[in-house]
Amino acid sequence: MRLFICNRSIDLEESDKIVDEFLLLSGNAMSILRETAQSADWKTSVEKKLKQVDFTVFLLGVNTFDSEQIKWEYDKAKDLNQNIVGIKLSPEASKSIIFYQGFYVFNSVEQCYSHLEKIYEEQKKLKLEQYKMMVSSTEKVTDQRLKVNNLFFTVTSSILSVAFLIGKTFNFSPTSIVGLFVLTSLAFLVTFFWEKLINSYGKLNTGKFKVIDKIEKDLRTNMFEDEWRILTGEVKYKPNSETERTIIRRFRTFILLLAVGELIYILNN
Repeated sequence: MRLFICNRSIDLEESDKIVDEFLLLSGNAMSILRETAQSADWKTSVEKKLKQVDFTVFLLGVNTFDSEQIKWEYDKAKDLNQNIVGIKLSPEASKSIIFYQGFYVFNSVEQCYSHLEKIYEEQKKLKLEQYKMMVSSTEKVTDQRLKVNNLFFTVTSSILSVAFLIGKTFNFSPTSIVGLFVLTSLAFLVTFFWEKLINSYGKLNTGKFKVIDKIEKDLRTNMFEDEWRILTGEVKYKPNSETERTIIRRFRTFILLLAVGELIYILNN
């Protein structure tokens, strides 16, 4: 579990005690980030840390939200859709009520830790289900790509077969060759739509694998990343979409050569 602790510098001593208590309760199985340096680029540093954590914890003193830095951290945590909780440092912390109406506030670290642990396990299970769903959806996209390849290959082959039958039926007369050329040109155009769909499926799967990679990092695993590194680095694997595009282009070249031959025949007769 990873936490980002937000507190005012005047509450630093109490903040240190709370961090120690969190680590004690978790058996040091918790990563806690804070921003204590007052540098010119502190906003960039805070945002980077907020993106790395599971929860953002505000330590609420009497006038915590009088600090512009704390207000900015609160707004940024909300923008990043962070899980926000608060811990009261004193009974007078209720003066900050206007700011923390939207999240849970606890009277002790123990209460807060118990809540965070429960939410963390629930979110982990949810992310695992999301992971399974995304992996399953990539498999469905792959199946759909195979169907598209079979469909377009069947369509283009059928067009070429009909064209050949027309030519053969009419003994490849000049008129029949014109019809044959028109159908061959149609098959040539169809290959562009075929390639466009393959590119779309490739981009769709790329987007899905980026989401899978993000979920894997949250789950502290990287199976697909390791597999891809082995495939591209050691096995010299080429993506399916690249292979499919190569096949389509070579098929298109074959059709183009047929069309050129038919055009030459028409011009010479």
